[in-house]
Amino acid sequence: MKNTFSSFCKLTFRIKIFLLLFGLLMLQMPVMVWHFESTLYKSIKHQVGTRALIQAKEISSDPVLIKQIKSKDLVALNININRLSAISDASFIVIGDENGIRLSHPVEERIGFPMRGGDNAGALERGESYISLREGSLGYGVRGKAPIFDSEHNIIGIISVGYLLNRFDQWIDVYMTPLLIEVFSLFALTLAAAWGFSHHIQKKMNMMEPEEIALALNLQNTILSSVYEGVIAIDREGYFLTMNKSARKLLGAEYDINYLKKRKIFEYVSNSEFFFRQPLNESLKDEMIRLNEHSLIVNRVAIFKKNELIGWVVSFREKSDIDSLTNELTQVQQHTDTLRVLRHEFSNRLATISGLIQMGRLDEVQQLIAQENTSKQKLLDFIHQHIHLPQVAGLLLGKSLRAKELNISLMFDSTCQLHPLNSTLSETELCAILGNLIDNAFDATQLNPDSNCIVNVLITDAGDDLVIEISDNGTGLAADLMDEIWKKGVSNKQDCYNHGIGLYLVHRYVTHANGFILVDNAEPKGCIFSVFIPNHCKNDPINIEGKLNGSH
Repeated sequence: MKNTFSSFCKLTFRIKIFLLLFGLLMLQMPVMVWHFESTLYKSIKHQVGTRALIQAKEISSDPVLIKQIKSKDLVALNININRLSAISDASFIVIGDENGIRLSHPVEERIGFPMRGGDNAGALERGESYISLREGSLGYGVRGKAPIFDSEHNIIGIISVGYLLNRFDQWIDVYMTPLLIEVFSLFALTLAAAWGFSHHIQKKMNMMEPEEIALALNLQNTILSSVYEGVIAIDREGYFLTMNKSARKLLGAEYDINYLKKRKIFEYVSNSEFFFRQPLNESLKDEMIRLNEHSLIVNRVAIFKKNELIGWVVSFREKSDIDSLTNELTQVQQHTDTLRVLRHEFSNRLATISGLIQMGRLDEVQQLIAQENTSKQKLLDFIHQHIHLPQVAGLLLGKSLRAKELNISLMFDSTCQLHPLNSTLSETELCAILGNLIDNAFDATQLNPDSNCIVNVLITDAGDDLVIEISDNGTGLAADLMDEIWKKGVSNKQDCYNHGIGLYLVHRYVTHANGFILVDNAEPKGCIFSVFIPNHCKNDPINIEGKLNGSH
């Protein structure tokens, strides 16, 4: 038994479904046939009994028959009964006298003997007409019994019209044969449909077994739970398909997923534009949006079913988390770049100093060292006095060393000043803006063989706005790229591999801080990027006090 059950469990889902349907059909078909045959038998029995009784009543009222029985004219009586038997479909017609002695019978040798069956009392004693199911001399059958009355209403005999049960079998065969053909045809068609249906079900399950589906579902839930990022899947109407705990926490939707599947995302987000941004069938990557008072980095991937868009998977993470990681990576990158440049520069300086010492030119060695110290100290003093944000100061120092390595002069405007930010812009975002704009200026300068190799930088928070201006003497910007340069993947460089991201990030950071960017071509050639970002918070007590004083 255990081996049989184990073997059944090893069968594929399709085979199990087919065997289940086959077994149900094997149980249903015999029951249906038995029930139909039983009902048919009862129906035929009732109809035949009624027919036999009607014939018995009609024959018993025949005046000629009554006269022949009363006069005991058996020859004429048998001729009359034989004539009636020929035109009737009954198995037999038997006539008996008032004592139940046969006067007419299909078998002449049995005439004169008592009628068998023991069911004559009702007709001979009480004058009743009825149907009985008894075994007579000819066999088991349904018989219609009726008394025969004379003109004075005296019982002078009894008539029995019967149908043997072998006739029933013939009639049942007539009805059952087409039924069985239809039943077995339906059985074969149902089996074929069951096989096709089981294949359809398994196809809908991606040809997976239930155990594999259960494993995949558990794996999906485990993966969603283990992912730190928020993950949401929605259909085209905005109904939730699935969601992990991080997403529910961020959206404030602390409900069971079965409840959320009946709700739309519009009910839980303040800004759903990103989820349904055109074109709908394209994926979006690393978008920065504001959602439910959270700054998020969001990705959207379209879900297709046979080339038909059915929804999207959206993953997002707090921008502050990304900024922390970016900050760490930026600082590491800055230190790496600075150390690399310093190593290269001091390697050259040491080689020069070594050569001068070998030639005995000690005065020139002292002069070179003093000049180098003066140049470095001047840059450090300027940045230290004017830039009071450590990350920005480190970035500008690193870019200065990088510019020197590229044989480019990075010039800082004398009016530069930067204090702690009083804006929605973070220091990390400001570093990203400055770093990308300066790097683009370096690249443009290198592409112009006639450039003066100077990149000018102005950064000031002297007014209500934080102002950044980066100008170069590079290749300039084509007119058709003025509006397109901020889109992801668009680049002015011939080699666009891994480019087209920097200015996109700059634009996103600036616009999220409610700022704007102006781009102009410089003379005779080059480009000027001007950034303006509000640098005063609405709830800043200093600003409020200043406004109140100004109003007085």
